[in-house]
Amino acid sequence: MFTKLTDTSKAAIFSVLVLCMAVGTALLIRFLGLSPGPGMWSLWSITPTVATLIMLLVVTRDGYSKEGWKSLGLHRLGLNVWWIAFGATLLITVAASAIVWATPLASFVVPEGGIIDPILSFLIFFGMSVVWFALAEEIGMRGYLQPHLMSLGRAPALFLVGLVFATWHMPLIFLAPGIDFPTGNLLLFFPLFYGTFVAASFFFGYLRIYTGSTWPASIAHAVHNAAWNILGAVTLITAAPVLVNVYLVGDFGLLILIGTAIGAIWVGHTLKSGMDEAQEAGAVPEVPPTPAAAAAPR
Repeated sequence: MFTKLTDTSKAAIFSVLVLCMAVGTALLIRFLGLSPGPGMWSLWSITPTVATLIMLLVVTRDGYSKEGWKSLGLHRLGLNVWWIAFGATLLITVAASAIVWATPLASFVVPEGGIIDPILSFLIFFGMSVVWFALAEEIGMRGYLQPHLMSLGRAPALFLVGLVFATWHMPLIFLAPGIDFPTGNLLLFFPLFYGTFVAASFFFGYLRIYTGSTWPASIAHAVHNAAWNILGAVTLITAAPVLVNVYLVGDFGLLILIGTAIGAIWVGHTLKSGMDEAQEAGAVPEVPPTPAAAAAPR
């Protein structure tokens, strides 16, 4: 339909489209009275992918060429940074919980069924998320939106992706009453929520630039979601549950925000050379340098 659009125009149209779809989907969830579960989360998570398909097949028609689909980064695996996507993300969430366990506010506790059950739950949750829930969101945000914003510069692009991704959650939080997000004090909620998403956008976005693949971002996203949910089963809160569950180690807690920001800085430094080479070439090299090599002086 519109074959002469600039990349930033495509990004702007996608952003408006996905945010409008978020409002519509949240209202549909409210109308149907859906409760949190696989069906509701599938309906919600698929909206960025649907918005991407509309952009590729209807708005720009880029999807009628092989290059249009390759731009989403699904044809590359980015195997050489999977250890970062999985390990660093898991470390951030576990470290945040461990800090709270070391205070009088909470402690680590072994569930009645033993430690094996939470580990298995984590792996199952992670497996489902990495190939469905997280991936469906990342196809839109890191797969489609991020590359079309890169002409603005690396930092502005990743910052804007974080803002769009965070705002995409707002209708679900405020329009779907069945969703029990612990927002708490809104003056604290918004800075923590948006700050965490922007920090994660740099963390995940660096992996996307370095590898040209959306899969590492999906892995990191899935690890965070799975770990955050499962760690609650081994945490006994002894005082101030709102402080612990919302403001410290909640999905967007202060310790998660700080850990993600540190992780993003580390990943950005470690992969800087490889990211620079990818952007200078206009595409990620077929075989990117290893993270160790990328960090070495040239």
